[in-house]
Amino acid sequence: MHPFAALFLSISLASPITHPVAAAAQNTASAAQRQQSSQQAAPTPIMIAPPVVELGAIEPGSVHPAKFTIINTGKQEVTITSAKPNCKCTAISDVAGKKIPAGGSVELSASLSAPRAPGIKEAAVFLTFDGGLRPLQATIRGDVRFKIVAEPPYCDALKDVVRGTVKLKAVDGQPFTILEAGKKAPVLTNFDVSKDKPRAEYELQWDFTGVSCEQMPLWLFVWTDRADCRVLPLRVRDECTGSTADMDRYKRFWILKEQFLDGGTSKGGKPVEVEIELEHYNPPKRGAVERADWSKVVAVRSRVSELDVRYVSQREVVGGGAMIKLELTPKKQGSFEGELELETATGVGRFPVVFYAE
Repeated sequence: MHPFAALFLSISLASPITHPVAAAAQNTASAAQRQQSSQQAAPTPIMIAPPVVELGAIEPGSVHPAKFTIINTGKQEVTITSAKPNCKCTAISDVAGKKIPAGGSVELSASLSAPRAPGIKEAAVFLTFDGGLRPLQATIRGDVRFKIVAEPPYCDALKDVVRGTVKLKAVDGQPFTILEAGKKAPVLTNFDVSKDKPRAEYELQWDFTGVSCEQMPLWLFVWTDRADCRVLPLRVRDECTGSTADMDRYKRFWILKEQFLDGGTSKGGKPVEVEIELEHYNPPKRGAVERADWSKVVAVRSRVSELDVRYVSQREVVGGGAMIKLELTPKKQGSFEGELELETATGVGRFPVVFYAE
């Protein structure tokens, strides 16, 4: 059973999957949206235009700058007391301490750094003002999509189902080759690798016959020959990858937000720096922080042959989470798939990692 199976993140808006931990995250997001709505409705002289920049479909690992205008519609000068980004927000202009004259405005710049996990992602800057005015936030939102899409975007292995199929299709209609699926040669319906030419669409067969509950993977990773979509993650839906998995999360007080790490590509064997986001986790005490050192990194270890990992640094983010920066160094060329192990002052957790070295 994968240790980070308790988290669930839908990898397709068209086919959402509900999970208790994900539902809690969705409730938190809904609360934030309600708060933003109430802020906008409240009689405050400050407004952000636009409050949300919608990017639409974006590529994994891409960076998207945006500009906002903070407008003071009142008759008195207002000072921006703080401007704090969330984990995916980068390149923020320095507006903290700036004064907005009556009837005037200040420009705010920020960027969304898209993760390599699919789904709706947001970058946000949280702003506070003097005079007891309500805080506001500026948001950049994008839908991270892959060049190859899966239908359904998961392996539905619930209720004793051990076999199934997933259709994989190139969005641009270009032929591609499936190299591996679940660390094995792919089994494709009506396709003979030895004589058939590459196609733009396949039906991939998956089979978990004989896989124990303890060994059931959280993800089935499909590797292709496309440089712009080397690996496609398929969520494995199974009772063993549900809320009863990774029970140690209750003792260590943290979970990995994205469920897996796609480290991207190393060119010429050079090290690559990546970030993972830890979220504080304590549902029994309604999120109360019982250990202030829950995110303090003690060690990080690689469980992948010929892939080294090194802890670099960490930073706190709005909402009480922590961004951990790691460095991945390949010792060979090709694809890497396995697990990394992170130890903090409160416990140890493992999470899947995929990586490619040219």
